[in-house]
Amino acid sequence: MRKLLTSLIIVFSLFIITACSEEKSFSIDDVTINANIDENGNMHVRELYTYTFDGSYEGMTRSIESDVHDFKAYLAEGNDPAMSTENLEPLKMEEEDDAYKIFSESADETKKVLYSYHVEDSVQKYADVAELEYSFFDESNETDLHNVEISIHSPEQNITEHTHYFLHDDDTGILTAAENGIHYTNTVLESGENSIIRFIFPAEQLSNMGIDKDKMMEDKILAEEQELKVRGENLEVNMNKVTPAIWLLIGIVITAAIFLLIVHPNRFRGDKSPDALLRLLENTDPLFVKYLQNSYLPQDSFIAALFSLKQREIITLEEVPSKLNDADKTFRFTWVNDKVNIDMADTYLRNWLFTEEDEHGDYFLLESLLDNEDESENVREERAEHFESNFDKWNGLVQGRTGFQELRNSFKAFSFFSIPLVIISFGLFYYFITIDTISQTEQWAMPAVIGVLAILSLLFNRNKWVLCGYYFVLLLVTAIGFTLTNAVILTLIFYFLSLLALLIVPAYYWNKDIRKLKYAMNTAYTLFKEKRYPVGSDPNKIERRLEYAITLGAGESYGEQCGKAEDVSKLNAYYPLLNNPIYATAAFSTGNLVLYTVAIQSAGSTNTTSSTGGGGAGAF
Repeated sequence: MRKLLTSLIIVFSLFIITACSEEKSFSIDDVTINANIDENGNMHVRELYTYTFDGSYEGMTRSIESDVHDFKAYLAEGNDPAMSTENLEPLKMEEEDDAYKIFSESADETKKVLYSYHVEDSVQKYADVAELEYSFFDESNETDLHNVEISIHSPEQNITEHTHYFLHDDDTGILTAAENGIHYTNTVLESGENSIIRFIFPAEQLSNMGIDKDKMMEDKILAEEQELKVRGENLEVNMNKVTPAIWLLIGIVITAAIFLLIVHPNRFRGDKSPDALLRLLENTDPLFVKYLQNSYLPQDSFIAALFSLKQREIITLEEVPSKLNDADKTFRFTWVNDKVNIDMADTYLRNWLFTEEDEHGDYFLLESLLDNEDESENVREERAEHFESNFDKWNGLVQGRTGFQELRNSFKAFSFFSIPLVIISFGLFYYFITIDTISQTEQWAMPAVIGVLAILSLLFNRNKWVLCGYYFVLLLVTAIGFTLTNAVILTLIFYFLSLLALLIVPAYYWNKDIRKLKYAMNTAYTLFKEKRYPVGSDPNKIERRLEYAITLGAGESYGEQCGKAEDVSKLNAYYPLLNNPIYATAAFSTGNLVLYTVAIQSAGSTNTTSSTGGGGAGAF
């Protein structure tokens, strides 16, 4: 009965919350824009919006991505954007990053708002003609605009034989010539849609404006637009021509990647007996294991180096009270053996970390390397820089050791795989450059950028960072720059699969002994994570195994396994990792080891305006 009553109360509450919640919406029912270009090349704009609000709103928004000046907003009446503003009520505004917030409280009503501003540097003047390529709304617009009308007038407000107009990226709008300019109409300009108007008129009308480019451009512009028109008419046919080839390339990439993975010499094909593999791991230096696991030394690698020194009986490890918090504990590493010969890397590690001294010898506490939020930002940053500087120097000394050299050989088949993929991918990209409806500037700029990256990828055909950069930019430019037909979508899939295959297939293979050790590491990691790694009864061996589990990143799982073993729980303080294996392995795990790192934050941003305009309208 109580459960039934509780359920009824919850359901009733949900109904009340739903009923009390305010559902609101707004629409922009009409947009009328009148733009006049003056003799200086500035465009004076009046925009009249009709908003219908269902619910309560604080105001409206208008973003304009161009060089806008003197933006003003008024409550208006009538339907003519050229109306006088003398008797209109001005509205309070806030400007931020090319966006304007216009404050005018509205609730369940329809109102008209007039925006007035002028745009500079959007008109280009050549020797024979002037050009305005402008978008009043683009992909950033988040609101459907109904009954849109845009009129653009040249300084002399007439149409001559040298007046031309073109509409780009807009399949629903209509652009026509009017008596004193050009006129755009659209029943619904949907949110996220771009609409670019290109308006050409005689340069002599800009009598007070200097020439931007002293070239005859009318014929060139008309030829460019004619080419775009032809490309648009043949786009679907040309796209369909390449579709079967792309399907074939996708199949080839998948097949080739699988084949290379099967025949790759990195695969270990020797004795896979678990006992022999685990013995091999436990007889290997922990720092070397850490290096092989990552193919480099991450910042927590100094823990593996300390385990290496401990196993060589050069340092000791003990659990001690924290100096930062009386209720906590930490681990102390003490240098106790000066008689053993050590190399430059171990010497540097000692001078770097073991900076404190007492009657027991040089030592340091693990907590001294952990980020302390109670310290000031300046202190934390200085300690971070100190850590990173010393780590980088020590890292170089470690990788300079003889045992870290000549561990891998180049997999020649990788180059025979990556080079054709780069060539084919660039060839596909260039094919789309030649058939898609893109501007002449894009026709040379896009292949120039991708071409440079392709050349670098061919030169460094084994470097996966270079290949990743090439394919990432290729994917981005293709997705943004081309019409998303089926052929382009398939090409994006081909690019992605090519990148994935190049990342999966190793560019190098390890030496025979290293392949066996790598397989042993993978086997041990799996057993550690699944809590099936042997525990045993020898405390020295158990603690050693805990060190390898921590090094491989599976310490907490093995710590839990050891914590449940009866023999481990009875061990004394001579084995600090075994006093509380769960706590010890958690303290050394990568997830909990928050080291000092340098956080570089870039303050501020650079805002640039676009001469082609763009933006959107909304409400808040």
